[in-house]
Amino acid sequence: MKDSSAPPRKAGELAQPGCAMTGFLFQMAGSFPSLALVVFGERECAQAMPRLTPPVSDLETWPLFTVALGEREVMEGRAEGRLEEALRVIARERAPRGIVVISTCLADTIGADLEAPCRKVEAETGIPIRGLRTGGLRMRTQAEVSDWVTRTVMDLLPASGEMDPGGVNLVGYRTDRPPSRWLQSRVFRAEAARVLERMGLRLMGCAPVGATEDDWTRIGQGSLTVVSDRALFQKMLKRLDRPGHRVLEVASPMGVAATDRFWRQVGQAMDRDAGPAIEEDPERRRALEALPEVRQAVAGKSLAYGIGSHHNFRPDELAQEGMADLPLFLELGFRVELVIQERDRPDVHRRIERNLQTMGVDLPYRLFYEPAVLRPVLEEGRYDLAYLPDFLEGQAREAGVPMVRFGSMQPGWWGAIRSWGLLHSEGAPVFQQRYGRFLRAEEGVRQGRGGDAGGGR
Repeated sequence: MKDSSAPPRKAGELAQPGCAMTGFLFQMAGSFPSLALVVFGERECAQAMPRLTPPVSDLETWPLFTVALGEREVMEGRAEGRLEEALRVIARERAPRGIVVISTCLADTIGADLEAPCRKVEAETGIPIRGLRTGGLRMRTQAEVSDWVTRTVMDLLPASGEMDPGGVNLVGYRTDRPPSRWLQSRVFRAEAARVLERMGLRLMGCAPVGATEDDWTRIGQGSLTVVSDRALFQKMLKRLDRPGHRVLEVASPMGVAATDRFWRQVGQAMDRDAGPAIEEDPERRRALEALPEVRQAVAGKSLAYGIGSHHNFRPDELAQEGMADLPLFLELGFRVELVIQERDRPDVHRRIERNLQTMGVDLPYRLFYEPAVLRPVLEEGRYDLAYLPDFLEGQAREAGVPMVRFGSMQPGWWGAIRSWGLLHSEGAPVFQQRYGRFLRAEEGVRQGRGGDAGGGR
């Protein structure tokens, strides 16, 4: 329960700040075939793209371009001309629906005029062009960048269509597209569509995680927008504000009980009885059948839940300051402690405690000031398992603590079963053999097909 007397929360206060250019690359590259993304700076910045973008994309070629500024263009003051030339070529050869230009530290340092070339080529071609100063010289919270990306996309791909009184949007949840055909009907997006249909409702748009361009246009048809964390999407929600539209903040459906609460709140907001849709769902029955055995295996074990280190610009992982997955662990009976990447100072403790109070989180925490010194904190805590970003795996290994990758837990009833597979036997996928009867054969986890035990992306 959130504390209604606590002060309003500013999203992103317990996460690392980041470069907005990187955030735009991470969220846009490979996801919007009708938009072009242009990096106004050196070629090396654009090369961050393959490292940051998800491995699954429907695009054979991503509409990502770089102005490739070199020393000569910078010294001779030709950066703006190079950008203008690039925009004309992209407009002529690709004819995108819109162009987003993101600047680098180099372009910002030399004071290059970003806006003038964009205005000029937009006037010539009629293609909307947005020039954004995203250089890393001014660090922003990941929450700010996520909201900025979302608003930019909504500007270039405006929502259309008449509002559907039974239409529901999901914003800020783990609504990734399935990584394989075996999971087509099992991921949370599919589960949500099924449950809503049983309540006589319709799923409109899922954004921004896993969103297609169709999601962005259909999101205007939803009369109810269910959001994981209002503080993350304040400006986006203002764009959706119109007569008849409502916003409902509901915590991510992580675990069986949280998923039940999720759908009951949605049903109540839409004046529907969610009971039958919940109680008759076959995935929920499997999860309820498996839950006692999983609890018996892990209840009482200690878990180090890491926040403050994640750096990925995924709103589903940024929600609730990175603690959106907590209900899944608490439901199983883990003894959870937070390990937070922060300096040990009085003002830091005040900020942490204020945020935890606002979100209704009453858990002990330990601090570590940088990734390289996490090991002694894990050793001191004597944890049975750690939930940490993948780049901290070395620290966990040196401390002798088994680790599960932060963000690998999956929402919904079927997602709960899939997530438990990573937690059993110190994070090894032994669950697939012991509890395989709770997963259908067509999900790709039967013997001989292997399968991704963590529902990875």
